Amino acid sequence: MSTQQSSQIDINQDGRERSLDTTGLDHIFKWASEVVTEDSEDSRVRIAKEKRIRKEVVEIVQRAQEDKVLAEAQNEVSYLQRRVIALLTKLQEVLEENSLIKQIMLTQLYSLQQIPALEQELKELRSIQCEKDSAVTERRYLMDGLTKLKVERDYLEGILVTAESENSRLARLLKTTKEELAEAKTPKWWHFLFEWRK
Repeated sequence: MSTQQSSQIDINQDGRERSLDTTGLDHIFKWASEVVTEDSEDSRVRIAKEKRIRKEVVEIVQRAQEDKVLAEAQNEVSYLQRRVIALLTKLQEVLEENSLIKQIMLTQLYSLQQIPALEQELKELRSIQCEKDSAVTERRYLMDGLTKLKVERDYLEGILVTAESENSRLARLLKTTKEELAEAKTPKWWHFLFEWRK
C-alpha cells in the first residue's frame, strides 16, 4: 500500500466505521513499509504485514488522539464544573439579594399602608396643638386677668384698711363726742345759779 494515499483512513472496529486524520504520519508509514520490504517474503505476506503495521500505527495514533480528546474533555468538564459552581454561587447571591429586596418591598408596603393612619394621627396632633395653643393663650389671658384682680384686690385692701382706720377714728371721735355731750347734759351745781337768777 503506497504512502501517497489519502490522509483519511477508515477503520472497521467493533462493527463501527471511524474516520481518523492521519495527516503528518506519512514518514511513519514509509518507515513501516521499508521495514517490511527488507524481508525476502512474498508480496502477499509483505502487504499483510504492512497492513497490520499500518493498522497498529493507526490504532496507536487513534488511542493517542482519544487520550488527548479525553484529556481535553476532562479539562472542559472541569472548566464547566467550575463555571457551574460559579453560576450556582452567583445564583445563591441573586436569590439572597431577591430575598432582601422582597423584605424591603414588604417593609415599604407596610410603611405605605401606615401612611393614612399616620396622616390622621398628624391631623389629630395638629388639632391638639391648636387646642394647646388656644389653651396657652387663654391661660395667659386668665393670668393677666388674675394679675389685674390681684392689683385691684391689693388696692381695695388698702382702701379697706384706710376705711377701717377712718372708722376707728370716727368711732373714737363719736365716743368722745357722746361722752362730752353726756357730760354737757349732766346738771352742774352752778347751773342752779343760772336758774335762780332767771
